[in-house]
Amino acid sequence: MKTKKVFLFLIGLSLVFYSCKKESSSPSTDTKNSIDSTDSSNSLMLQLVNAVRAKGCTCGTTVMPPVKVLVWNDTLAQVALAHSKDMNTNNYFSHTGLDNSSPGDRITKAGYIWSSYGENIALGYPDEQSVMNAWLQSEGHCMNIMDPSFKEMGAGGDGDYWTQDFGSR
Repeated sequence: MKTKKVFLFLIGLSLVFYSCKKESSSPSTDTKNSIDSTDSSNSLMLQLVNAVRAKGCTCGTTVMPPVKVLVWNDTLAQVALAHSKDMNTNNYFSHTGLDNSSPGDRITKAGYIWSSYGENIALGYPDEQSVMNAWLQSEGHCMNIMDPSFKEMGAGGDGDYWTQDFGSR
């Protein structure tokens, strides 16, 4: 059983390595699926992020060395999913909510007391792997993923809207 887990981890790691080099996937127009990553501390999104963080990556022209892995946080995941659902339901795409809330406002309102936070959003990707490929191709999003000040993360998608929230207490 341990061998199988190691094998699966290595496959996932190789996919992330490959994704840093290839072009991002074509956006999907399917907005009916709901990806609720809030239900699992072993979320595929967390595994993908931690594989990149453990290895290091180049974000644009900036070489980012390996950094400590993140821990899943259900509060951040709930905030991320709620923002994805709000954007999908109300047909907008922004870090600023329709109520004029910032990511920090939403995270604070959920009870997460942060010393730093960050947020990635995306539109047009059908699954965790394709949205990660896109974020890794974007210097700013990649820098959030590799930021050593972040200790926790949560993510959620609704349709093809994605939100990834990072934080440190």
